[in-house]
Amino acid sequence: MKTIEEYFESKTDNIYFIELKNKEQLEVKGIELDETIPYPLIVKNLAKEIKSNKEVEELKVKYMVDGIIYLLGIDPKFKHKEKYLEFLYSYDSNIKGYILSEGIKKLNDNKIDEALIYLRSLLNIDRENVKALYSYGLALENKSIEFYNKNESQSGNIFFKKSTYMFETILDIDPSFSLAYYKLGYHYRNSKQFKKSEIIWEKFVNMTSMNELIDEVKLQLEAMKDDVRYEEGYNLVLIGKANEGLEKLLPLVEDHGDWWNLLFFVGLAYRQLGMYSEAVSYFEKVLIFEANQIDTLNELGLCYANLEKYTQAINKFDKALELKPKESEILCNRGMTYLQMNNLKKAEIDIERAFELNPEDEVTKACMIEIDKRKE
Repeated sequence: MKTIEEYFESKTDNIYFIELKNKEQLEVKGIELDETIPYPLIVKNLAKEIKSNKEVEELKVKYMVDGIIYLLGIDPKFKHKEKYLEFLYSYDSNIKGYILSEGIKKLNDNKIDEALIYLRSLLNIDRENVKALYSYGLALENKSIEFYNKNESQSGNIFFKKSTYMFETILDIDPSFSLAYYKLGYHYRNSKQFKKSEIIWEKFVNMTSMNELIDEVKLQLEAMKDDVRYEEGYNLVLIGKANEGLEKLLPLVEDHGDWWNLLFFVGLAYRQLGMYSEAVSYFEKVLIFEANQIDTLNELGLCYANLEKYTQAINKFDKALELKPKESEILCNRGMTYLQMNNLKKAEIDIERAFELNPEDEVTKACMIEIDKRKE
């Protein structure tokens, strides 16, 4: 499954249509029907309801109401949508309240597929209904968990991201809807957006009076504080603020020396500062946990080259290229190292190959020019 729409389209087999042929069928419980359009019914409900003792006309209108709600949930752009909405409002002027209560009931009864369809149907009618958005977000989240439990991670991710989007949409409409902050804190944390999770949860704590949830969230914030500090640190390193990044990252090493990505960013910060020996120390530790971590092998190659340990540098680049032979950046780095070793032949082979793979790279272009100068 690649989209949410595919999931809903798969539910179309649960619907079939009836056409009104007899004149007496055109009015049911005082509701005028349009003989020019077909009316949808839910297949599974029909056999069950037909056995009941209710009047046939009462059943018929109930079939149609449920069928239309279901249809608009799986196909929001169905061609007779406007006519169907007229029918729904004739049946119940508070039809939106009815759909919402039915959707929430199905959600509470763990009828997730039906809840999704009913709540999506309501959002098709009233897209800014925050209660519907929240309940639909919960249903999407529950469906994502179903997929994850079946090891269908691609489908799980699709539903999880859509659920996150629903909760975010609520805050665009009504920033005072506190439970959206509560749910988003978990969503951002599970997506490893720890700083974002911290910010949204702190807003929740400051705006809600639900003490039990406040206590729960405070525990989560405490458990997540090192993840937040790590995220802050590596983002500083990525924008070139190596010293500030190290202030965040180094205190974490004592308790989290097995976080290879933490060790990597400490090494990267030292490399940015030109402290190559210190960088090597951390990058080599990364390889203890992730022996084939390509970025680390490349960084080690750069550090050893700057320390004029060219053989060790070439060895690291060689291993990285065994794992990823068409990585132009690593080919260029190895080529530059061969240049430093005055091995023009091997340097030219690597640089030309890097240029073939990425002819727009400015560093590679500069290396090509340098090789041409050396050949003169």
